[in-house]
Amino acid sequence: MLNKPKDWYLVRKWRQLTADWAPYIEDAIPAADLSQQMRQSSIPSFAFFLMLALAASIATLGLIANSAPAIIGAMIVAPLMNPIVSLAYGLVTFEMRLIRLSILTIVLGLILVVVVAYISTISFGLRIAGSEILNRTSPSLIDLGVAMAAGAAAAFASSRRGILNSIAGVAIAVALVPPLAVCGIGLALGRKAASETGLSLGEFGIFSGGADIAEGAFVLFLTNLIGIVGVAILIFICHRYGEWKKALLAFFVCVGLSALLFQPLNRAFHRMYVKSKTVRLITKLSDSRPDIVSGQGKFESINVTYRDDVIHVNIDGFTTKERMPDVPRAAELFRQYLSAEIGEPVVLEMDVIGVEMLQIRLEPRASPDIEAQPDERK
Repeated sequence: MLNKPKDWYLVRKWRQLTADWAPYIEDAIPAADLSQQMRQSSIPSFAFFLMLALAASIATLGLIANSAPAIIGAMIVAPLMNPIVSLAYGLVTFEMRLIRLSILTIVLGLILVVVVAYISTISFGLRIAGSEILNRTSPSLIDLGVAMAAGAAAAFASSRRGILNSIAGVAIAVALVPPLAVCGIGLALGRKAASETGLSLGEFGIFSGGADIAEGAFVLFLTNLIGIVGVAILIFICHRYGEWKKALLAFFVCVGLSALLFQPLNRAFHRMYVKSKTVRLITKLSDSRPDIVSGQGKFESINVTYRDDVIHVNIDGFTTKERMPDVPRAAELFRQYLSAEIGEPVVLEMDVIGVEMLQIRLEPRASPDIEAQPDERK
């Protein structure tokens, strides 16, 4: 108990500083109000398609120009998250009309984005697939994790009036429109798709053409869609919306669909892990294997790719002219080392330049005493 005047004084001061602050737990939106909100989100209205078409145009131009700010802007403008959340709510409440409207809106929106991206790409006549395009063609388990977190955030924000505006942030996190825009771009590029270096993607060893780009991007969209719907169902169940037994059936259907995507997502994640491990091994090579790399050589650039399920490591570097005859032997030792550490066959390609190297090492030492010289000025 607070008996001392000093204790009461401290309590009054604390209340003045905090303004009687206390944790506030906002109640969920009533089921009737949320149902009405979800029905409005599922309607394929003119405003929905107009905003989606504009978002598709922004995303396509941003992807072609390799502009990240434009792509982020398209994510904010795109209203595609709304019918996806309403689909999850419809599966929870088992409202067939809401489910049908949501699916119809999603499918029509999907087609609209792909068509707009296709026509825009054809109109500009560009054939370059930049990094922003290629980054959306190899989804992994990490993308599924992002989609699941976004689905939880979207469902929770939809059930709270105070944070309903957070849906825009969720749309940025999960990026629904850019993958669909990449589908249209890939179909438009066709087999003439080229990398930023000017080589065709087939010659570069990444994709056989635009069809592969479109396929990878569509898998990313499906990953996002299934992840959002599945976790949003769980969040709505936890808020006691709808009938939980029927909702769990829909959830397990989403789990089954995600299982179909697990193999390609896991393969992409494995490739990402192998690339990261390869770069990490190379950066520590001078310490772990000084017989391969000594202080007389330097790596300028490292590129790790998969071609026909075989890892290819391309390295540009330089060394002294005296060590140039030893480079082939060191390169073979290096290839064997990487293959043994990674556990997969490795194809190594190196471009090494011989240079004249001068090494200088200077150490700090005490400065000699400087005697004062007489001033000869008169």
